[in-house]
Amino acid sequence: MTRTVAIIQARMGSRRLPGKVLTDIGDGTVLSYLARRLRDARKLDAICIATSKLTEDDPVADAAAELADFCVRGPADDVLGRYALAAEHTAADRIVRITADCPFVDPAIVDAAVALSVESGAEYCSNVMKRSYPDGLDVEVFTRDALLRCEQECLDPALREHVTPYMRTGHYANRKTGTFSLAHLTASCDFSHLRWTLDTEEDLGFVRAVVEAIRPDFSWLDLVALLTRQPHLLSWNRSKRFRIGALAAQDQAAERGSLESRYAISDEIFDRVIKNVPLASQTFSKSHFQIVRGAGPLFMDRGYGARCWDVDGNGYVDYVMGLLPVVLGHCDPDVDAAIIRQMERGQTLSLPTPIEGELADVLIAEIPSAEMVRFGKNGSDVTSAAIRLARAHTGRERVLVAGYHGWHDWYIGTTTRDLGVPQAVAALTKKIPFNDLDRAAEEIRKGDVAAIILEPAGAVDPADGYLEGLRDLTFQHGTVLIFDEIVTGFRVDMGGAQKLFGVTPDLSTFGKAIANGMPLSAVVGSKAIMQHMDDIFFSGTFGGECLSLAAALATIRKLKSSNAVARMKAFGRDISAALNLVIAEAGLSDYLRFEGADWWPRVAVKTPAGLDANLFKSLMRQEMHAHGVFFASSLNLSLSHCQPDIRDETIQGFRAAFFALADHIAATNPDSRLRGIQLQPTFAVRS
Repeated sequence: MTRTVAIIQARMGSRRLPGKVLTDIGDGTVLSYLARRLRDARKLDAICIATSKLTEDDPVADAAAELADFCVRGPADDVLGRYALAAEHTAADRIVRITADCPFVDPAIVDAAVALSVESGAEYCSNVMKRSYPDGLDVEVFTRDALLRCEQECLDPALREHVTPYMRTGHYANRKTGTFSLAHLTASCDFSHLRWTLDTEEDLGFVRAVVEAIRPDFSWLDLVALLTRQPHLLSWNRSKRFRIGALAAQDQAAERGSLESRYAISDEIFDRVIKNVPLASQTFSKSHFQIVRGAGPLFMDRGYGARCWDVDGNGYVDYVMGLLPVVLGHCDPDVDAAIIRQMERGQTLSLPTPIEGELADVLIAEIPSAEMVRFGKNGSDVTSAAIRLARAHTGRERVLVAGYHGWHDWYIGTTTRDLGVPQAVAALTKKIPFNDLDRAAEEIRKGDVAAIILEPAGAVDPADGYLEGLRDLTFQHGTVLIFDEIVTGFRVDMGGAQKLFGVTPDLSTFGKAIANGMPLSAVVGSKAIMQHMDDIFFSGTFGGECLSLAAALATIRKLKSSNAVARMKAFGRDISAALNLVIAEAGLSDYLRFEGADWWPRVAVKTPAGLDANLFKSLMRQEMHAHGVFFASSLNLSLSHCQPDIRDETIQGFRAAFFALADHIAATNPDSRLRGIQLQPTFAVRS
């Protein structure tokens, strides 16, 4: 008879959550909960808990005496050796590897994995390599012979610490074929996006909430059903990224030296999508025009906190953050929880909902110019609404602009991207320089200007007296003053730049950071002007879409409670200074410098003599991506950036990128150092 033994790997040591295996959940500990669930697996002959010989693990050994059939203690770091000892001690012919950070392991999955191992004859079988079960239901089954062979052949300490990577890949040089026979257990549907593992405090909150809400003998599908009924449970650990195990780490390390294949999946998807989607993107600034195609990612897969991962699995510290709307961090748990709660009530209903008024009240309380509020879905919606309101209020048609204000005809006709815009429309809008009060006065005094719209801060701050001068001029001449705070809103101050600088416009527009990445914008202003909304036509099916409104309330609440604006400014000030030191170390101070406002540091670029400006930017962006920093020209900060590990990763990534860039521009032929297609500029939106 073949003897099958489950070996639970358990230690008190954990970098992120020390002592988690004996932490209380429900009426017992994590370890007792897991052992109790494993007892229901029909194809297990025994359960063994394998821990280390360290004194700190004595409590684990004591607990194991009551929870398991065997307890084996071995080396702390050589877990593979510990498993070999446990297999010998328990006389196991087939081993089921379970880790104590998977307390919800389903005995039915254990039985299915054992059955597949027997039926297939595979030396190694798991639901890990081709993941379709939630992270945290990990089951690996392997034969004793495979374990002993692995124990003898594997000499890499990192692989021995994680037990099975060598078994899954064989000799690393031959990893494409492997040297062990494999079998894969997969679910009928893909649930791999769910995280049920125990690795952080947030995970512990999720585990405890589940244990309180469900009977102990639940199946994994019972838990899926519970999350469907109570989706707010997902908010506990939604912002935590998936674990990167030893196998993935080894794969990524190997691929770093193979730049040709680093973006293979991105390139493959691009070749397919470009046939059906113009630009292969919905946004110019996210398109292949802004990436060194062939040496940079073209499609993202996911983001958590201040990090993102592309479809090839390459990870980055993200300084684009969706072009600024993600102000708290990707998958912020508080915002996601608010969205999930609202999702249970509906997304787009057949009449307005009270949440519209609730958010309007919040904006009116925060923003000096806000007496009334209307919502849109993106910045162009509300800047265009503000211009229409100004024209309706004044009876005039001419508009002055200073900044970037969206894609609609009235504005985009003033740029080089004016194809398709009627000349009669374009002629009604005139660009004027920011901070040039005399030029603005010259135009406004003509008396036919309906509005001047400008970004009150951004690439540069307003000069002393500039905003105040505009306020006086527009008031005197009956021109509507509009602050476009799509970017500045909730970043320079919770009341926008108008509150920071003490100048109140007639109308203002907010977007981007208002809902942490959900599509929402707002036009706010005085009642005298906003009441024209009753007469102009500004209406959209999704204007009152509830998920974004709920996200906005949660975002603003968290921005205030966490003192996010001050923290982001402090981080921006600190990281700019640190990166300028790195630039000096790399010998690039003549060409690069981080400057601008603390809330939005930007890199000023001076192209080296004799080098094409676009090539220089392309080489810089290529190296940023190669060294784990997703960066365009500014540090688009979020609350999730404000932590030491992000700061350290940022400095390391920029240092490697800048030294590589310095080497490229010193080369005889810098063009030869570009590994893909040069960037293609759209237009200078804030020249």
